[in-house]
Amino acid sequence: MTERGQKRGLVAQFTRLLVGAGLACFVLFLALRAALGFGVDYYARHSDLRQRATERRIEAFQSYVAGARLASTDTAAISDWVSRQDFTLLELYRDQVLVYSSFMPEQAEPEQPGPGQADPAPEGKPTPFYDWMPRAAVTFTDGELQALLYYDPARAMVRWGAAALMALCIGLFLAVFLLGCRRIVRYICLLSQEVQVMESGDFTRPVTVRGADELTALAACLDSMRLTLGQQRRQEAETSARVKDLITQMSHDLRTPLTTLLLYTEIVSSGKYQDEAQLAAYLAKIDAKARQIKQLSDNLFEYALVTRDTVVALERPAPFSQIFEEPLAEFADQLGQRGFACVLDLGPEDPCLQVYLPYIRRIFDNIASNILKYADPAQPVAVRCLREGEAAGLAFENAALPAAPAAAESTRVGLASIETMMDKMHAAARVTRMGRRFCICLLFPVLPGQPQPGGRASSPAEEESGRASDPPVR
Repeated sequence: MTERGQKRGLVAQFTRLLVGAGLACFVLFLALRAALGFGVDYYARHSDLRQRATERRIEAFQSYVAGARLASTDTAAISDWVSRQDFTLLELYRDQVLVYSSFMPEQAEPEQPGPGQADPAPEGKPTPFYDWMPRAAVTFTDGELQALLYYDPARAMVRWGAAALMALCIGLFLAVFLLGCRRIVRYICLLSQEVQVMESGDFTRPVTVRGADELTALAACLDSMRLTLGQQRRQEAETSARVKDLITQMSHDLRTPLTTLLLYTEIVSSGKYQDEAQLAAYLAKIDAKARQIKQLSDNLFEYALVTRDTVVALERPAPFSQIFEEPLAEFADQLGQRGFACVLDLGPEDPCLQVYLPYIRRIFDNIASNILKYADPAQPVAVRCLREGEAAGLAFENAALPAAPAAAESTRVGLASIETMMDKMHAAARVTRMGRRFCICLLFPVLPGQPQPGGRASSPAEEESGRASDPPVR
């Protein structure tokens, strides 16, 4: 993955999403809280909010005292009520003398008389009331006291509002995070659907590749796998079709010589021949049919051998003349022994090629076998050098027999073997027919740095063919 892809990985995306959503929600919370505090404070200063809220708290305290039947000395119960009220301060006075304060409730208790002492007089330094603080008489079981209660409803409202804003921002953070993850989740679901399509056997639908993260790399790998599987599926279908055609053709081509072979063996075994000459003729025909069946089986074996899924290690690059010198000499000698003339025209160029020599010899043997079976020996076999763009090779051309016998029907297994061997060498084989003229071309890719034209020496095959090229000698 590229540096850009690494920066945009899933971990980085999730980290940026978390940090970005968290910061945005935190800033939003601070802004809303500040606006809430300003608004509540403005409302409290321009209305009687504090007075009305404080009066309601005093009424609630009076109800609490009356319901619990409290005395002014029950400071623990009074402090318990004050502790349950948010932002509330309470002071109790008797004749303007402080007897209880929620600041220091343990020090506001009245002094108890000692043994043999009379109750102390309510002496003390009078404490002034604040005119801006609402006060009211609260009746205890031991008398009536003046209660000064301070309650700040604005702070309570800001506190409750801040809690609500925090819950809102947390929900907003989760929503933003999930919305940011939605794109990734939707992409994963899309890839899952496309994998299911591939699983069903449809390799024509491409896998969606977008973004630059780990999912993008996964999608690219899945699309590459789709192409590979589709190509393998097509190759399997083509191989299956070729095998089916081969079996059909081989069954037909084997049935004809086998039927003839069985007929002649039955005649010989039953003694239905006139003389020894006719017996010898029947035995010759039996031998010919047996050899024909052997040739068909050899072709089938050759086809099965070269279509194996093996990798061919090409040999080191070599000049054209060095590669084909010996195979062409053997090819011309083989045809010459059977009465065929071979004319070689290899031209002045000597390109550099890379081949697999065992395949070259087998290809030449197949071509020679086809020429010996189907070519007209009265016409010369021409072998010439080809150069087409960045490819170079050989062209074998001959004239077919005017009327090939039924026994010579071809299964095209030899041509299929040649095409397969050429394909394994990253080369190509091309077959053309024009009337009785038959031509097979072998083209190999030319490697850079090949020898320059005009520097190639004549091969022994050319020297041999040159002596018979005008006129051709069979």
